Amino acid sequence: MSLLSFLQRSYRAIINPPDRGTKGDPVRFGLLGASTIAPLALIGPAKSHPEAIVAAVAARDRGHAVKYAQKHAIPIVHDTYEGKHVLLEKPATSNAADAEKLFRHPLAAGPHAPVLVEAFHYQFHPAWQTFLNEVRQAGSVEAVDSRQTIPFGALAPEDIRFDFGLGGGCLMDVGTYALSAVRQVLDREPVQVVHATHQTLRTKPFRDELSTCQIDKSITASLSTSSGKAATITADIASTCEWPSCLPQSWRFNIPHVTIPMCQAVMEEVPLDALSEFKGAEHRMRRTVTIWNYILPVVWHRIDISENHRIVSEGKDIKQWKETRFVKAYEWTDSEKDTGLYEDWWTTWRCQLEEFVNRVKGRKGSGVWVDAEESIAQMLAIDEIYRKAGLQVRPSITYEHSL
Repeated sequence: MSLLSFLQRSYRAIINPPDRGTKGDPVRFGLLGASTIAPLALIGPAKSHPEAIVAAVAARDRGHAVKYAQKHAIPIVHDTYEGKHVLLEKPATSNAADAEKLFRHPLAAGPHAPVLVEAFHYQFHPAWQTFLNEVRQAGSVEAVDSRQTIPFGALAPEDIRFDFGLGGGCLMDVGTYALSAVRQVLDREPVQVVHATHQTLRTKPFRDELSTCQIDKSITASLSTSSGKAATITADIASTCEWPSCLPQSWRFNIPHVTIPMCQAVMEEVPLDALSEFKGAEHRMRRTVTIWNYILPVVWHRIDISENHRIVSEGKDIKQWKETRFVKAYEWTDSEKDTGLYEDWWTTWRCQLEEFVNRVKGRKGSGVWVDAEESIAQMLAIDEIYRKAGLQVRPSITYEHSL
């Protein structure tokens, strides 16, 4: 990858997405809340999609919504929310009970139901789907690990991620990506939580004592499936490390720690065709596939495919070697998913928007989707991890509008 192509992709994806105008009958989006993620997740991507317009915003505080609309050139501010197609920020709900109530509601499951999808945007990008293809080409998964962090100080103390009453916590933010990633690698096989631990912030993160003791700054969980597969997740929303490491521990400082989001799958060892120079011996191979930066792959990502080979004769290894290759996928490499429209500078959110509009318009698209049962299963796993970690499940919503 040249430096020039990196700069071009980053500029078009994040700083100045091209304005493609509109055509036909565009999908008109309304924002449910004046959020900080919407400019990156929808407002920017919509500029480059000729069939998408961000037309309105509504928020609990109308004054805030008005200022938000002015800042982002959104023409309409609504006082109420109205039932439409919904692209729903992850996690979709505060707990599994709410997820079942939402996704299994008759209005969401009928033959003419509006489109409702949880916005796990990373799944829609060619990089993630290419990673899954590499995993599935080399036998069954034996173990999978995913990690994601936010450095300390990146989130303000008053951020809603630190508010228990609003469904805050690490597992409800970056942790839900890590959990979703391992569940995708496990082909959505049901998981049991074997063990989970957490850390809280040393100071009050928000307004109340409940948030102080119930908000997970970091979370680690070990999972398993009935078929014997293992998974681990690690996440932190205020990550630090001790520096400088060369000094005694009592002299070190805690500084913000930046890590690259990753997901790694280790496959079961499989037999391969015997090599002619080793007659009577068995050729076996174990593949490990790792994807780096699957959350923001447009800036940079890499898929490492490592294959450990060994020749076995009479129960002993007579030769071992390792082969490694690196793959990038800014556009589709899978012809079945390639619609011919994706561009290498598209963010995960732009890819997600493409498929959302395709679904609203009744088009096939790439076929990548997050269905209702997947969203419910994700929340069931989140609830169980919190219980295993000794924390309370996030509280249900208190507001309910008659549908």
